[in-house]
Amino acid sequence: MCDYEEFIWSCEHSDFRLKSYCHKARNNPGHACNFVKRLRHCWDQGRPCDACLAKQAAEAHAQMMSGWYGSNQGGRA
Repeated sequence: MCDYEEFIWSCEHSDFRLKSYCHKARNNPGHACNFVKRLRHCWDQGRPCDACLAKQAAEAHAQMMSGWYGSNQGGRA
């Protein structure tokens, strides 16, 4: 049984990451495991995931730029 950890983000997404391979997977060149995957720990993260942070930053940047371009358009002839 391979061991996994779960990371639960404040944006309600979650990630599963491999903590350690089981005996059969360690000895297999492709690390294939056809057995039960065991969840060892659940970690609550106090922030959104990286994908949501990037999306929020892109939206904030687009909103800032649309406001900047909109205010500078009136002065051109």
